[in-house]
Amino acid sequence: MDTIKLKIIFDGEIKLNGEVVQAPLEMTWFPNTDLTIETKYEKIFFNSATDATITPKVPDKKLEFIADANVRLAKNNLAHYVIINDRYAVKLPSSIFETKG
Repeated sequence: MDTIKLKIIFDGEIKLNGEVVQAPLEMTWFPNTDLTIETKYEKIFFNSATDATITPKVPDKKLEFIADANVRLAKNNLAHYVIINDRYAVKLPSSIFETKG
């Protein structure tokens, strides 16, 4: 039976076809058989007949401001929202607006 060698370069837990495993890891897989690799940042679908090294994305620690974005805060009686370019609203956790004291 033909198999391929798969190497996943990532530090931390990932899901392989829904099962949680610790990475980095090397494994043997079956060619042309779907494999889903999930991190908390992205989902990768893999289906190949050749050996592969997969490096999932990791967020860069440096943030840069987006100059032309229109960002506003809004609230109603239930939640707080960030509204981006008057098109998308993202609900914020209520805990960030709670005061302690």
